[in-house]
Amino acid sequence: MQIKFDDISVPKEKLEQIVNQNMYEIQVQYKKKKQKNYLIRGTVAAVIALSLAGIFTAHPTFAAKLPLIGHIFERVQNEQMFPGNFDEVAEPVTGSNISQSGGVTMTLSEIYCDSRALYVSAMIESEEPFPAGVKESNMLEGSDIGYHMYLWVESQEFDFMTLPDTFISGEWPDENFEWMSLDLKGEYIDEHTFVGALRIDFSIAPIAFYEIPNEFHWKLKVNSMRNQCYTKDGAWEFETDVTVDWSGIKVIDVNENLPNGRVIHTVTLTPYEIYVDDRIGKTEPGFERYDSIQSIMLDADGRRIEDRVGHFSPVLYNMSKLTMYFFATPTEEVHDAIFEKVHTLPEEQLRDYLEEIVLRKIEIDLGDYYCK
Repeated sequence: MQIKFDDISVPKEKLEQIVNQNMYEIQVQYKKKKQKNYLIRGTVAAVIALSLAGIFTAHPTFAAKLPLIGHIFERVQNEQMFPGNFDEVAEPVTGSNISQSGGVTMTLSEIYCDSRALYVSAMIESEEPFPAGVKESNMLEGSDIGYHMYLWVESQEFDFMTLPDTFISGEWPDENFEWMSLDLKGEYIDEHTFVGALRIDFSIAPIAFYEIPNEFHWKLKVNSMRNQCYTKDGAWEFETDVTVDWSGIKVIDVNENLPNGRVIHTVTLTPYEIYVDDRIGKTEPGFERYDSIQSIMLDADGRRIEDRVGHFSPVLYNMSKLTMYFFATPTEEVHDAIFEKVHTLPEEQLRDYLEEIVLRKIEIDLGDYYCK
């Protein structure tokens, strides 16, 4: 039997007292008898298990919440904007992962990182119950359906982000620079406990200006937790080492130039995200306005992909093939007419319509990347 105390949150003083006392007695006993080490280890494990059982009996609330630590992704990963099997790939957060302020304890539980983003699961425990009705008023609809706790970030530090020689006022690392809040999306376990997962996007400034190394040290300071009907100010601080998983990353070179100066540079695939990387190129006459060309992406089955500026989750689509349709929108009236038809046509007719109006088409074979 193996028990990893680093993976769980326990009342350390009580546990250490019990374990140390029994360890001493067991070691004395078996030293006299010169028994094999495996007997000692087995007996110690049994003592620890019984000790924990006693603690759980005395503190049933603690016992109920213990299984959450290290297993939060398992509960909330399918509710995220970019869902996936994070419970299978994430590691326990090491270092300073628990912080308490003003009667609220936040615990960073599991962590996973690839070249596009850092994903972290967390638990918030409040001594005072969350306000009555917080669940109903906090439930959002559409793609953001679920419960949210927004963490106001006082500061973040990535050790690969070295200080620039010069910087513009209001930009990092100026004292007036403001980091984006982090969306901890998940569920309420009870009136005192919220669990969720957050995502830190590496394509957002100022992180986007730096190359992500294989390993780095990350620090986070949070000064407020908020949602539609709850605000709690405080000071929660964390830091941990992060290892980047490069194993599932694939970058496809495209390098297709469009008349409005948009260049489809690459398409990056991760197990959880697809990202279309644009660059700026040469503009052709008649397409000086960047929005004079619009685009729609379809999956292999002809389903329209709901993306956020070329960034989307592959989960709901057949991603063996990606097709990008680009069409001219010289006026606002033309733009509105096209998109009204796109949103009202039956799905099986959409591809034929786009073929009629297409100015440029890019087809990318993704093979079995998402079918493994």
